[in-house]
Amino acid sequence: MKINEFAKEVHQNAVEHGWWDEPRTFGEIIALCHSELSEALEEFRAGRPMVWYDCSAKDPTDDSIVWCGMPGTEECYSIFEDKKCPYRNDKPEGIAVELCDCIIRILDWMGKEGINPEDYLKKDIMDNAMLAFDTPSTICKGNLGDMVSELHLYLSLAYRNWLNGAGYYSIVICMALAIWRIQEWAQEVGVDMETILRTKHEYNKTRPYRHGGKAL
Repeated sequence: MKINEFAKEVHQNAVEHGWWDEPRTFGEIIALCHSELSEALEEFRAGRPMVWYDCSAKDPTDDSIVWCGMPGTEECYSIFEDKKCPYRNDKPEGIAVELCDCIIRILDWMGKEGINPEDYLKKDIMDNAMLAFDTPSTICKGNLGDMVSELHLYLSLAYRNWLNGAGYYSIVICMALAIWRIQEWAQEVGVDMETILRTKHEYNKTRPYRHGGKAL
């Protein structure tokens, strides 16, 4: 994935869907990122998979709503075991999807600011940043709770730097670290984050203008 171009696509889609019709503060952007991380943790607590799709099919054994697998895998955890479920919702859900939403929020802001993520998402830059923040050099061995807490820290540091009038570089570095650590975690647990990012972005393009009527 060419992440510089992807950031521009993400921001353009947000503009077209009305999310920048009114100015948003940097604090609001950070708060939205925190919200996505909390949703990822709630998906984990609920015992849901990395990616799933709401399904209106009923399992005849327990009459419960079930979920479906990723498109392309032809996997469905319902009565349609060997083919794509015709009752599957198009919206991707799950732990990894919520983490992707956090990345998309960051890339949206970077796209608005004209920032090239690739200028920051380099191993030497990220390694030096983690040393500066006294962050362990290894990811949390797949522990989602620890990783989410670490991401909250980076985003909060970005906001603190913004409030303190710190240099732009220090603000962007904190946000880039959040992306970097999600990518590291995804590699560790065997999740194809690039595919999920693209899948969620393509879904976002199909959503109505200011979907859900949310204020922010």
